[in-house]
Amino acid sequence: MRRFLYRLPRFKAEIPMDLVLGDAVILGICLDLSESGLRGSFSHPVKVGAEGLITLYHEGQSFQVQARIDALRTSEARVSFRFASEQERQGLRVFMKSLFPDSPALAK
Repeated sequence: MRRFLYRLPRFKAEIPMDLVLGDAVILGICLDLSESGLRGSFSHPVKVGAEGLITLYHEGQSFQVQARIDALRTSEARVSFRFASEQERQGLRVFMKSLFPDSPALAK
């Protein structure tokens, strides 16, 4: 019998974001978003393994969470979120519901 790994659904976002690494603020665009991380591009190079504070922006709202750069492919980065609490995880769900109000995957 095969074991299937479940991946959380990704949603096309194309929203502004920034990443704070030490004293630097690197601007970027979040291309797609899931409850576990994102894929995006940054205005300056980032390194795999770098950890910092990601802020996502949408229509006057923002969401912040610690994140880690997991992989780079051409000009895009794969980023995973590092939630400090269940409240942070729920905060992301609320933010995503405002981005994707008609998504049945976020209806829970």
